[in-house]
Amino acid sequence: MDDSISKTIGRNIRKHRISRKMTREKLAEALDLDTAYLGQCERGERQLGLTKTIEIIRYFGITANDIISVNVEKETSHKELYIQQLHNLLDNCSDNQLCAVVQCVTAILPFLKD
Repeated sequence: MDDSISKTIGRNIRKHRISRKMTREKLAEALDLDTAYLGQCERGERQLGLTKTIEIIRYFGITANDIISVNVEKETSHKELYIQQLHNLLDNCSDNQLCAVVQCVTAILPFLKD
């Protein structure tokens, strides 16, 4: 398995985990994996074995194609993933906390470059 396939598989696992609002710890526990190892797999630094990959496919109720396919739009932009991560972080915030986050982001955005 070449490096780009490892990264694609890892990115797709992460995408499915985050879309289900799961922490890496929760998924690692469900699959009997070390959390750090799962993180390395999600980043494409390590390769999951075929058995664990199949377990992930079954756990999420997805197809093998959902794990190995490269979506060109997602390859060029991770915007949807970042928005989902922000949503997960902000989901349990109070009104005051959300107001503070909006004020911080508003102040920071003009200084960030693409």
